[in-house]
Amino acid sequence: MNHDIVIFLVSIAGLILYLVFSAITEMGTKLPGKRGEEETRKDKQISS
Repeated sequence: MNHDIVIFLVSIAGLILYLVFSAITEMGTKLPGKRGEEETRKDKQISS
């Protein structure tokens, strides 16, 4: 395999992983699995 193709495929895979991670964390503003205070407050208002 040509080294250029390998570098290209690794770069594309890295870009896709970055985009998926950014979408999960909402562009880095939230950690996955951690909820913000605003969401918690909204849930408490809805449940009461």
